[in-house]
Amino acid sequence: MHMVHRLVSVIAAVISALAATAEPPARVVFMDCGAADDSGLPVCEAVTDEARLASYSKWLENDSAGMALALHAAACRASKAPGRSSEAAALHVALVKGGNHADLGFRLRRGDSVEDHPRTPYVRLDPSPRTFGTTLLHETGHVVLTTLTGGEPLPGRAIAALPHSTAALTDRSTALSEGFAIHLETLAAHLGTDAATRAAYRHERFEFGLPAGRGAEYFHHARDLLTFSQTIARYYEVRENNFAFESACREPDYVRVQFEKSRDFATLRSANQLLQSEGFYASFFFALAVAGDGPPTRERVFDRHERMLRWLAEMLASPPTDPDTPFLLEFVKTCLRVSPDEAEEVVDILLDLSHGVFVDPGAEKLWREHYLAALRLDVGNLKMVEIAQARASWRATVLSDPNVLYQRLGPQVRCEVPARTVELVALGPAVPLAFDINTVQEGVLRAVPDLSAAEIERWLAERHRRPFSSPGDLRERVGLSDAAERQLRFAAE
Repeated sequence: MHMVHRLVSVIAAVISALAATAEPPARVVFMDCGAADDSGLPVCEAVTDEARLASYSKWLENDSAGMALALHAAACRASKAPGRSSEAAALHVALVKGGNHADLGFRLRRGDSVEDHPRTPYVRLDPSPRTFGTTLLHETGHVVLTTLTGGEPLPGRAIAALPHSTAALTDRSTALSEGFAIHLETLAAHLGTDAATRAAYRHERFEFGLPAGRGAEYFHHARDLLTFSQTIARYYEVRENNFAFESACREPDYVRVQFEKSRDFATLRSANQLLQSEGFYASFFFALAVAGDGPPTRERVFDRHERMLRWLAEMLASPPTDPDTPFLLEFVKTCLRVSPDEAEEVVDILLDLSHGVFVDPGAEKLWREHYLAALRLDVGNLKMVEIAQARASWRATVLSDPNVLYQRLGPQVRCEVPARTVELVALGPAVPLAFDINTVQEGVLRAVPDLSAAEIERWLAERHRRPFSSPGDLRERVGLSDAAERQLRFAAE
């Protein structure tokens, strides 16, 4: 039996035994969370009710929860932060109605004593069996990263107008945190064989005619959007690395450009865009977990995660203070330094998934010509020899000097357009349109009032030639009109 199978079996056996004695698993602390006190931290109460503990322990008997617990234990072993090195370190789960996110810092009351945990990450979870599966796994991914930083949040810069989503471009710290968490869902879907997983991801059930609810085939292409997190896209689109490509929507519609999964497969995303794409990060971590000869096994995936966490811990041992940190590239450099025997495979994964855009200014053109030739079945112009030579050159260059991966990067510069608002109705009121000048997509630029087609063309062409270093650099190279200038508010000024 493979390692993760053994771990899950052990966890399930422990859970069953402890449920009978009304005690939770040793590696999980269930808490009722109250309001914050003068310290600013919520005051939580350890759950001791026997019936509740038995229920919650039973809900942990699934593959996703088992993976979450094993991953958290591995992160505690890998962490270089004080007090995080023990495998027995507990995963704290606060039971909060509607909860589905990770948080940092709490106070825990046990009888008459109160423990302070200001730098301990934990999961806020709705007390229902449904959330103790992939939701727990996803949020444990966030807990893992914060565990590896010793309770220090990643530095961030609010850029996107609306909350993150798998298909969206946001900022570099969000891309790392969400991408790592999302790849765990992708793995759970890819490795899962139980009936519930197959029903959720394999589209094996087809409903036609009336009466039928949202499960009807009529609603199929809208159904995943209504989860907001795009659960199905977190499997298929991430697994296929589709978020390495630019959005297929170029109309002036921020929501469609950001959140729809449709891709223009002839157009690669730039290096800066990939560093702000949680979907691409998820594809990278997923590929790193499953790479190897033959179908991935749970044992191999768990072994690779052990190594990934060590590399992440090394990278995050001194948490970066700059929100412009290119986390993905820092991770690759760390891997090359710590595990040189695995350098070639990791570099190949990054270069193949990104199609060379981090290294080669001609990578986009080379891919486009190949893709369009394939589209036309023009087998004589696939440029296979040129591509093989380019890929070999990319690999040799990066292995010789990983710093070349940074050569095409620019800073994140937030720009707001007060005159134009965007809205996700279920999530609250409309907000001003906002984006990063070095990653904004064509369709979003078309939504900016008074920005002409010629200015948009120059914006994209100049950025492709060299990322903008500042708002002033953008103005000088694009030649914004006074009318367009009045629409834009730059955060760096």
